Amino acid sequence: MSKRLIYAVLLAALAAGCGQKNVPAGGKVQDYMPDNAVIAHRGTIYWAPELTEAAFRWARNTGADYLELDVHRSKDSVLIIMHDKTFKRTTDVAVKFPGREGDPVSSFTLEEIMQLDAGSAFNKKNPDQALQSFVGQNVLVFEDVFRIAEGKRIKRNADGSRAVSKDEAGIYHFEYEADPADNGHRPGIYIEAKIPDEYPGLEEQIYDELARIGWNPLEGDEISLNEPFWLNDKVNVGKTRGKILVQTFSRQGMMNFKRVFGEKVLASFLAGNPKTNEFAKEEVTDEIISFAKECGAQFIGTNLGDENDGLSPAFAAKIHAAGLKANIYSINTVEQMEKYYGPATGKKAAPLADGMITNRTDLTIDFYHERKVRRYGTEKTPQTTLAELGYKQ
Repeated sequence: MSKRLIYAVLLAALAAGCGQKNVPAGGKVQDYMPDNAVIAHRGTIYWAPELTEAAFRWARNTGADYLELDVHRSKDSVLIIMHDKTFKRTTDVAVKFPGREGDPVSSFTLEEIMQLDAGSAFNKKNPDQALQSFVGQNVLVFEDVFRIAEGKRIKRNADGSRAVSKDEAGIYHFEYEADPADNGHRPGIYIEAKIPDEYPGLEEQIYDELARIGWNPLEGDEISLNEPFWLNDKVNVGKTRGKILVQTFSRQGMMNFKRVFGEKVLASFLAGNPKTNEFAKEEVTDEIISFAKECGAQFIGTNLGDENDGLSPAFAAKIHAAGLKANIYSINTVEQMEKYYGPATGKKAAPLADGMITNRTDLTIDFYHERKVRRYGTEKTPQTTLAELGYKQ
């Protein structure tokens, strides 16, 4: 689809509004995600540099049900995995491109982005988790995370640089290889679109890229509803109809996702401002739930909190009464898990959150295992898993 046609479709859709629902027969879309899902927030921000190959390989091998990522777009229209609007916090952009550290991701070409070190800053900030192997970790492109979920790793040249080529049309082609440390888990991917208003046509590009790399559940052969979430004690979510979820804080972005995916894939509306949680006040929760239903979200994503709680018992009850589900972010401790799960175990449990977006996949898997809603726990320590993946001092 040409850019001009994409923008024309976008404008037409904005004029038309949300439109009618189109839920596929054979089950509710929200049931495409397993209950008590473990969603690896940026892979991990605790054990490895966030949103890097190291973080996602670790989360996959640890047993996360989903790998969560954030999408921006480069100056030359490549989908880039980065949380912040700039590279300043997580890379050495100030060294490689002095004076540009405050410039947005969209102002850099892919060739410039591939020069950045996305691992050294983590080592400096987290000396207890620092590993020499993290130095030189790449900023990832969209396809990378999906290939990691398939059991692959980035293919590299003899000097350690990634293997990539560019054809005559200016299209990049990335190379991958079987990961010798892959242990068979096949997670799904949890996609957050960042500032979609600044990236016209982003949702169409995500749809098309998913189709190109074989991860769009709306393209190709239909996936059976009977495909299990776990198979032989290994995560199998990446092979089910719930293999992807799309989400954003942007209301316009949610409308865009509805138009592009037709409510046939998992979608989550990220509510409000996590710094204040004003959105969780009684007078506005009804409107949030109404919007989520209107524009195709089966989930509401909300943040944990103390005094200003983003998922109070009352809000969770309203979400569930509306036939929706809630995922909480971002988990760091067992105490937080206990707060949003409650004291009961197994079928007697009535958790506030249906899934946890966690920085500590290891802790969350073991928590659910101890609460008798997950068949297996972690088999190895995080450090052992990293060492087996080749990340050492």
